[in-house]
Amino acid sequence: MHSKFQIVFLCLTLIFTLSDFIRTPDALSQRELLRRIKQQESNKVGASSRTKDSSLKAIALESEQETTQSDPKSKRKRTDPLISETSDSTDNIPLSALSFKKSFWDEKFTHLAYGRTNNYFPIDDKLLSGRQLSSVQEGLLRSIHQVEASSLFLVGRLEASERKESKAVSDLVAANKEIEQLRVDLVNFAKVKKALEDKETELSTLKAEMDELKPKAEGLSARCQALEGEKEELTDQLCSTLKEGFQLALDQVKILHPDIDISSADITKEIVDGQLIELS
Repeated sequence: MHSKFQIVFLCLTLIFTLSDFIRTPDALSQRELLRRIKQQESNKVGASSRTKDSSLKAIALESEQETTQSDPKSKRKRTDPLISETSDSTDNIPLSALSFKKSFWDEKFTHLAYGRTNNYFPIDDKLLSGRQLSSVQEGLLRSIHQVEASSLFLVGRLEASERKESKAVSDLVAANKEIEQLRVDLVNFAKVKKALEDKETELSTLKAEMDELKPKAEGLSARCQALEGEKEELTDQLCSTLKEGFQLALDQVKILHPDIDISSADITKEIVDGQLIELS
């Protein structure tokens, strides 16, 4: 995200710099332009000579390596291929050896000198010299406006991305809270499930015990019915015995006291206050 901000900031800085340049079209005089062309030509000649020297050194190193490898008596091991000074690869070169030691965001970075050295070539001077100044200004303004519009577009996209990221973070926080709550609910559910399993086990045990006791209960019920029948028989026998005993007692009273009236005597009556009263 920081790199996106840096790109947008660089585009806006370029817009402001080019806008200032357009407002002052006479900032570079003809003498300065001639000096720049002369400097570029001298830089081109120096770079060409350095390239030739580097090529000669690379050829010399290659010939020495081939001589060493072709000698059968040589005991030196073959080494890895050397990277010539003209190689464009900078993957294995330390940062201290590179010419770019400053950043575009460094206050001491000379943007104008960097642009003249790396972004402006003799062919550009020839092409631009054949065009009208108004055409160059119009093209530059077009590029500035396009860069500005692109920068605003990128800012809008960046803000939209930030809003999406903020919403995603908010949704993630809410999802994490929901996950934590689900974990708590899962623990509680596990406890309830364990308690239910224990109750089901207890119920199964009680059912097994009830199945075992059911035959005994049926046997006891049958025994109770048999005892009830015996009880009824014994009760009837007892009643008969009482009646017989009461009748024998009355017969003896008749014999011993023939003058006594025993017609009102009844086994189903009780004596209350010296009188015979029916049982209620």
